[in-house]
Amino acid sequence: MIAHLFFKIKTYLNYHLRAVNAHGLHSPFLFDFYNEVIAAKKEFYFFKQFRGILSAYTKFISEVDALFLYRWVAFYKPNSIFVASENFPASLALAVPSNQKSLSVSSLCHFSNQELNVFEGVGVSLSEGHLADLIYLEEIDAFTKDIILNYKCVIIKNPHQNELKDNIWKELCSLKDISISIDLFQFGILLVDKKISKQHFVVKMR
Repeated sequence: MIAHLFFKIKTYLNYHLRAVNAHGLHSPFLFDFYNEVIAAKKEFYFFKQFRGILSAYTKFISEVDALFLYRWVAFYKPNSIFVASENFPASLALAVPSNQKSLSVSSLCHFSNQELNVFEGVGVSLSEGHLADLIYLEEIDAFTKDIILNYKCVIIKNPHQNELKDNIWKELCSLKDISISIDLFQFGILLVDKKISKQHFVVKMR
């Protein structure tokens, strides 16, 4: 327990010392990302309804994190989403702003009838499968590197949650096919784009 606490403190301090804001980002893409996603105050039309839904799912995701996911997808504009966990609010946050409102999940049985009705009401089409532009992961392991290159964008929740997850996150960032890796502490983002030279960024999220 003490060792785990020490690891979390050390990891956060290391992140905090290295993290930069918009003024430390010399990449135009990352500069726009910071201003339009992290620092943005823009309210999307869906947010009022979404906040009402989120109040019943606080154990799954915070409002701040859920709105960040929404803003990221609205900025990055993937066509389709795959969520590899039973997380309704995260699935909603990612699917609604995607270009085609297309959401793939491991099993539709993970959602209640009420949740399925919400998806239908906001125009999200659901299917079982793994094909998508963007994958959202809450857990990662030694086999994660074998699947992530099937996606253009990978979002990992809490990449520094424990020492094992932290080590896997670092390995994923070092993969030669990962062009951009972004460490936000609460989230890790990996982008696959052969037209972009390899870069790693540690960015202040709050």
